[in-house]
Formats: sequence, structure tokens, C-alpha cells
Amino acid sequence: CLSLLDVIKKHKPTILLGMTAVGGLFTEEIVSEMSSNCERPIIFPLSNPTTKAECTAEQAFEWSGGRCIFASGSPFDSVKMDD
Repeated sequence: CLSLLDVIKKHKPTILLGMTAVGGLFTEEIVSEMSSNCERPIIFPLSNPTTKAECTAEQAFEWSGGRCIFASGSPFDSVKMDD
């Protein structure tokens, strides 16, 4: 059985859709790996409430080097990125 990280390494997706209600499923390693294969990774942790979101907005932007396209099913604070 392949893990999510194994699938990302093998198939190099450009989008992650989170509908699992497994909080924290999109780890730094997963987002970083996907970002290494894609200029603008699309990360949509759609589960709610916030505690069930696969990652936060801040995590997605930090782990993708600020390059991700992000939308969520839960409200998150605005993320301010360094220039």
C-alpha cells in the first residue's frame, strides 16, 4: 500500500484536494515534495472544522515557499509573506 507521500513522489500531482477530515494530513514533507515538482501547487484542504483541516493556510504557504494556490473549507487568518 502506497502512502500519500509515495503517491506524490511517483505520480507528481499538481493539486491536493483534502476531503478526509484528517487534521494535519498534508505534512511539510508532502507539501514540499509536491512543490518541488510544480511551480504553483494547488492546495485545497477542504475539511472542516478547522481542527480537521489537512493543513493551515500558513503551513501551505510556508512549505511551498509562498508559491501555492490555496483555498480551504475552514476559515484561516490571513497570511503575510515576506517580500
